Amino acid sequence: MPDGDKNQTSVNISKEDSKVEIEHYESVSHIANTYDGLIDENLVRAENEDKVTPYFMFLISVAAIAGFLFGYDTGIIGAALPMVGTALGHTLSATESEIITAGTTIGAIFGASILGTMADKLGRKWAMVISDIAFTAGAIIIAASFSVPQIIVGRLVLGVGVGGAAVIAPLYIAELAPTAVRGRCVGVNAFFIPFGQVIASAIGAGFQAGVPYHIGWRILFALGVVPSVAQLCLMHYLPESPRVLVLRGKEDEARACLKKIYGTATDDIIDLKLRIVKQYVAATTVMQRDLSFTERAKKYWTHKPYRRAIISVSGVQAFGQLTGFNTLLYYSGTIFGLLGLKNGSAAGLIPSCLNAAFVFIGMSIVDKVGRRKLMVIFIPGMMVAFTWTIISFHYLTKPTGGLLLEDYQYPTALVGSVLGSIVLFVIPFGLTYSHIIWYQSEFLPLEIRAAGSAISTTCCWLALGG
Repeated sequence: MPDGDKNQTSVNISKEDSKVEIEHYESVSHIANTYDGLIDENLVRAENEDKVTPYFMFLISVAAIAGFLFGYDTGIIGAALPMVGTALGHTLSATESEIITAGTTIGAIFGASILGTMADKLGRKWAMVISDIAFTAGAIIIAASFSVPQIIVGRLVLGVGVGGAAVIAPLYIAELAPTAVRGRCVGVNAFFIPFGQVIASAIGAGFQAGVPYHIGWRILFALGVVPSVAQLCLMHYLPESPRVLVLRGKEDEARACLKKIYGTATDDIIDLKLRIVKQYVAATTVMQRDLSFTERAKKYWTHKPYRRAIISVSGVQAFGQLTGFNTLLYYSGTIFGLLGLKNGSAAGLIPSCLNAAFVFIGMSIVDKVGRRKLMVIFIPGMMVAFTWTIISFHYLTKPTGGLLLEDYQYPTALVGSVLGSIVLFVIPFGLTYSHIIWYQSEFLPLEIRAAGSAISTTCCWLALGG
């Protein structure tokens, strides 16, 4: 590192309140020649940086398959589980159904914590490959299940893939994405999650209407193998994150990767962007070299900037799950069936499609409007809708002792009120939590980005499991 003493001060993690002064310069050469501390990457913009190249569109699309898998494998359970019948030796009890459904969440907790914390050592690509292998193995085990324990094991294995993908895919995209369009790029992965849920609901509705149940549920789970194998094959063509390449001493490969992403950038811009990567990687290296795992874990909570960032992103992740939206998706087929709708899975398309549509709108405007402003504006709408849902369900189930009973004819007006409240709830959720929770890496210092993402995403799954 040039001017070692000065530069070490800028990355020294032992300084409790060290702050980097951000200055704006019009001249790239001025920054490169005179600024010796950590440079804010937002200051360095390539010409036409807001124009995404075809090459980068390919990178995003392949990486975002992880989001699709996340959505499909969490969404398909609502359609497939009611079709199981006695295929596992007996009719599933409510407790068994809940355990099978929760299996993915439990596996995801382990996947997020393990693959997330190992992302620097494994690299982003290999961590995603492991997630794909878990996706594939889990789907095969579930589709071939003939007992409850076997399907639970399959759900646990599949959950490892879901949890790993939830951490690594947005982290990988954020580290590759041009600063000017980072929100939209990470949003693509976020959009693919509800898109996968829509596809799962649509296929599930079709299978419930026209495919024998004893084989239909197996095919629904087995179909998850297709995108996971596709991504596994396409990962060969994706570069490793420039930050990981620099961490491994492969600066030439990192430069080539940046050059492909910023197709019209000058060599000066590429050199400066590479310098920024190297400076932040230096901070990571210092932390890993000077501190043991236990000391690093302690530092996350004793160093105020780290603690504040981790608590903030973990809170957003947890609250996104505590809204109950994913629980609604898990049980949408069952809930809508009990409400008297003939094809519960078809009705389950309502929240899935609405969520996907408004995630698309949210990710399109997030860079202009801002993450915080979107949440401040629309979260109150979720509160109103949730209150409406509680009141509607209270009066709907009052004659049945607070329970949704099969074959009971509920009043059409109250069923409509429940559906209306769900619609009003999903719209602001899609505009906010559904995609904003996956921008966590933006708020984390690079030296703790992988570990911080793992912690926050683990909190996400713990909140869902709770």
